[in-house]
Amino acid sequence: MILVGGENLMDMIQVDNQYQNALFKAIPGGSPYNLALAAGRQGVRVGYVTPISEDTNGDQLVANLLDSNVQLLGPRVPEPTSLAMVRIEGGTPSYAFYREGTAERLVTVENLTKNLTGDVAIFHIGSLALTGGSDALVWEEFLGKAMDRGVKVSLDPNVRPSLVAEPDVYRQRIKRLMTKVDILKLSDEDLLWLFNENTDESSALSELRAIANAELLILTRGSKGSSIWHNDKWHEAPAYPVDKLSDTVGAGDTFMASVLVWLIKNENMKRLGVLELKDKQDLQYYAGKAASLNCKKQGCNPPWENELL
Repeated sequence: MILVGGENLMDMIQVDNQYQNALFKAIPGGSPYNLALAAGRQGVRVGYVTPISEDTNGDQLVANLLDSNVQLLGPRVPEPTSLAMVRIEGGTPSYAFYREGTAERLVTVENLTKNLTGDVAIFHIGSLALTGGSDALVWEEFLGKAMDRGVKVSLDPNVRPSLVAEPDVYRQRIKRLMTKVDILKLSDEDLLWLFNENTDESSALSELRAIANAELLILTRGSKGSSIWHNDKWHEAPAYPVDKLSDTVGAGDTFMASVLVWLIKNENMKRLGVLELKDKQDLQYYAGKAASLNCKKQGCNPPWENELL
């Protein structure tokens, strides 16, 4: 099973204007939430451990998870659902978040640890859950407990600079986790923001390699494809072609989910550190294809297993 932790929220996407008022469409989202959806649709067991609100937005969040074959392992709570105000320009989204006192932040180490059963192979965390506050500390502690029990840990920082109140503290946390996790994926934008003292990608990559101990290390580059580390060298893979782009919402989450699914389906968790280059390139192709299929649809709408065959 893949355990997924991190935020769930409603993306309020502006779709039109009427009488000088903005009109919005509410779409369930959140990076780890999207990842859980994408993995569940590809035929592996997935459990989502973050609390979800009892409000009507929470009902929709739950319904989407269940429809995508994701098991609900977190509690329903009375606090409201987090919101993200989304603007999409040229197919690329920008975000403003509202998360104070919301349901997805009410995590405890005790409740999370109950889900570390013997059938859990991977725990994934990332994005807003690690930006700050007491919940970020809870997630970091739980990550350590998962590792102590032999669970592989996956991290996708998915940096949202506008939400980071203490950039230096946040950078230190993510870099600390980079020394521990087994699977690490970050975008080229994440890389340059996290290693902000370096003015070029080459220097940032060198610093990343100096601290990261991940057995699987991937850098995504949007329409330019992805890079994967193997035998002291980066290996490039082009992006899978998108014949008609709708938007890129959820593309990175779908890519990350598909990496984890590929590892589970191909029974490669025990040989994660000794994968051959061909295996890694097959993984890049599979994840890239899933991400491109998502980009053909509006919002985060990951492909189902039969679409990827």
